[in-house]
Amino acid sequence: MIWVMTGLVLLAVVVWGAGFGAEDAGRLFATNLMGWALFVLSFRYGTGGNGVRVASIVLASVQIAFSLGGIAQGNGGGGLPLFGAIAVVALLSQSAAAQWFKRPRAGGLPYGQ
Repeated sequence: MIWVMTGLVLLAVVVWGAGFGAEDAGRLFATNLMGWALFVLSFRYGTGGNGVRVASIVLASVQIAFSLGGIAQGNGGGGLPLFGAIAVVALLSQSAAAQWFKRPRAGGLPYGQ
């Protein structure tokens, strides 16, 4: 979900920049600032623990605030990061996601130690 959202926003930034100029593209890029951080953090999902999940929820929540601010300022591309961040928060808040991030890791200490 995060990778798709980031790819679509990157495409929107390029198209927005070609149509409206670099300044407007920069505003759209900045509106998705936490989305870029989420993209980098998503590479740790396979090996990271519950802290990665919690950090992702926090970043996505801040992304929601940034997107709402972008929409309030008239930045037309703020809706895509908003809906993506809401989906990320909803998906990572489920108990199945918490169990997956808290699972025992191969080669690590037994669960709970």
